[in-house]
Amino acid sequence: MQEKFRAMENYKCPICSKSLMLYERYPKYVCPECAEKTCDAAGRRVAFQNLDFAGGCGGFYPDTKEKYPSQDCYIDSIPCFADEARFGGIVVQVKYILTRF
Repeated sequence: MQEKFRAMENYKCPICSKSLMLYERYPKYVCPECAEKTCDAAGRRVAFQNLDFAGGCGGFYPDTKEKYPSQDCYIDSIPCFADEARFGGIVVQVKYILTRF
């Protein structure tokens, strides 16, 4: 049991390294501040929301409200994806765990 608590203490946002609580369901999730910086491949800001009361995940461009046709996104040029969280809301995760040397 102590190993699990140690892991919780050591989880950090894969983008900014902010200390966060570990959620095994979302092993690569980013902090809320980084999740606010999602953009498309061209650098245009993209936001995500649940599609309706039953859930789902959809993206849109906040400046024009036009639909964004993917769940793929970038944060500081790092490939990420948005998805529906288990009990509602949206969770953004990096696609790959980054190794820093």
